[in-house]
Amino acid sequence: MADNAVKLRGTQGATLPRVRSISRAVAILRAFSTANPHRALNEIVKETGLDAGTTRRILVTLRDEGLVFQDPSSGLYSASAGLLELARAVPESLTLISLVDDRLRQLAKDTQTTIYLSTVDRDVARCQACHNGGQAIEVRWWAVGEIRTFDRGTGPRVLLAYLPESERERILSGPLKLDPGEEKALRAEIARARKKGFIVKHDEIVEGISALAVPLLDDHGRLLGAISSGGLTPNYVGAAQVDHLEKMQTAVADMRNAVRGLAV
Repeated sequence: MADNAVKLRGTQGATLPRVRSISRAVAILRAFSTANPHRALNEIVKETGLDAGTTRRILVTLRDEGLVFQDPSSGLYSASAGLLELARAVPESLTLISLVDDRLRQLAKDTQTTIYLSTVDRDVARCQACHNGGQAIEVRWWAVGEIRTFDRGTGPRVLLAYLPESERERILSGPLKLDPGEEKALRAEIARARKKGFIVKHDEIVEGISALAVPLLDDHGRLLGAISSGGLTPNYVGAAQVDHLEKMQTAVADMRNAVRGLAV
């Protein structure tokens, strides 16, 4: 390679500067939704925070590229059929797991705990991925492919907490087969999880081991899965818990961006 050739910094381009014009164009495209398919220029300006001149220039460019349509009578903009052509190029092999697995691995390293991804599988929670951060202590409570009921572990509880209310009530009153006291306690736990955005448990699996879980939601607030971690209790109390939770929430934000538009 010639000395003056451009070299990529980082195997995934993580350290490369972002191209601002493309980021702006993507922000404009994301201003359209099923709830707001037709939008006026001033609405897009308000949604994106861009100035009107920049927004209009980008819209005109996107229109000329067939990605945006402008109604000649009303002047309103909408996404155009050109986006459907791009969507058809997305490979079917892209799944929730494949899109977030690298970030799960990094989260395990960052927290030095065991990280799980779990999803709802009808009336149970199923482990879809598990990664250890490299610590000598590895929590082997839940293997990939195994199922758990929603009253066992932090991941299953978070999944239950963020299910649609009708589905949550169906599971609480039926498949779990809890006695009144157990149901009351579980309802209190999932109510706290929804209020706080996470759940933490100590000594449930074995004494000295704790776990923490947060929901993975799409941009519309729909449940995709739960991200949970398990490790030594000192990582889950006081300031260490705050730091641990922040790392998990940051990772979940990255994952939400990675799975935008995914139908689960």
